[in-house]
Amino acid sequence: MQVSERAARALLRLAREELGPGEFVRIDRAYRCGGPRFQVVIDEVSTPLDSVIRVSGPDGGVEVTVGQALVKLLENVVLDYSEDGFVFGETAPVGC
Repeated sequence: MQVSERAARALLRLAREELGPGEFVRIDRAYRCGGPRFQVVIDEVSTPLDSVIRVSGPDGGVEVTVGQALVKLLENVVLDYSEDGFVFGETAPVGC
């Protein structure tokens, strides 16, 4: 997965401002029609099947948890950030 500078800054801001004790940032499946979709969420339960990705940006770094089943699906995905929130490169509108 590639992470744009805007997304790295947004992830760091999310981690600094929104996380409570024991919480972390996770990239997870978003269950919608039209194929694989992803979302950035705050979670507090990790499993042995999780991987941790370190995202570095100009303002610091943040660890992001990803389930091992998603790691391969995210290989060619670009995570960006816009005024609408986090945007994953493969999430062009697809009909149901």
